[in-house]
Amino acid sequence: MRFAAFLLFLVLLAGGAITWSLLSFNHFSEIERSFEGRCTPVAGIAGPEDIQVDARRGRVFISSLNRREEEGRGGIHVFKLSDPLNEAGWRDVTNGQPAGFRPLGIDYFEDGEVRRLFVVNEAAGSVEVFDVAEDGGLIHLETFAERRLTSPNNVVALGPRAFYVTNDVKPGRNTALGDLHFLTRQSSGEVFFVDGDFWRLAAEDLHFANGIEISADGSQLFVAETSARRVRIYDRDAATGVLTEAGAISLPSAPDNLTVDEQGDLWVAALPKPLATPRHKRNPDVPAPSEVIRIDADGHAQTVYRDDGSELSASTAAARLGDLLVIGALYDEKFLICNLPAGAF
Repeated sequence: MRFAAFLLFLVLLAGGAITWSLLSFNHFSEIERSFEGRCTPVAGIAGPEDIQVDARRGRVFISSLNRREEEGRGGIHVFKLSDPLNEAGWRDVTNGQPAGFRPLGIDYFEDGEVRRLFVVNEAAGSVEVFDVAEDGGLIHLETFAERRLTSPNNVVALGPRAFYVTNDVKPGRNTALGDLHFLTRQSSGEVFFVDGDFWRLAAEDLHFANGIEISADGSQLFVAETSARRVRIYDRDAATGVLTEAGAISLPSAPDNLTVDEQGDLWVAALPKPLATPRHKRNPDVPAPSEVIRIDADGHAQTVYRDDGSELSASTAAARLGDLLVIGALYDEKFLICNLPAGAF
């Protein structure tokens, strides 16, 4: 009898934990569309997971991968926002290098004549660095990898060979233990600082360390904690790269990638119902909601775009250039170019 009661207790405990997890991730919430602008889909790019703006040339770099296939090579695409239907945008600009290439988070760096694109490569658990030609073509320069970097997710560049990179969960996001860390909000996420051949753990105890971005003046670093539904803020020593925790901003949805616009505002692509994403991966006809949140200089978070997944499922990136907002997704074979409401931001 005692054993039966103990088993019943375990079943009830497990059921309660599952229910709490579903509720905490908004799984039963109704998501209604909310956007005051107009969006145009650009179809034909598989899994446009991250987006980076080259404001000087009015173009965006997009990392692309068909994540419904376990094998296969991804690519990087360059689109001119003034002419997004130009056929050049559908051409992978990596010239096939490296051969094993499944891109995730990316970051564009420019300083004088130096132009670099930093790319997290799932296939090698590495960060790949490319030289960027004037027309957007890429030449592979270098691979950065380290045994502690078990599950790289996103990167932000500081110099030609310097960057921060997130390690979302130590066991790896594509493992059963990694899934458990996400669901139970284990704080195994990390940020590494890399300066040439020097690696240092810069931040730890993060709840699935995902997108990463630096403020316009370089004084602060932002890290998306997906399973905690917040953006962690660090003060940054520009000379040493050392980070000091400075606070966090709670969000209504699970944040993914981050970008900073020319005004210094932080744009967050988020998942209102992150536990709907695996089902969407298995079945493209089952949508996963999307959200884009703007955080201003005062730390005020405002939802700019929300959709039940009918227009775009599982948003992962949002990058602003002028009155345009470009939104990417994890599995959809399209991205959105949206006209923001005039004078809204």
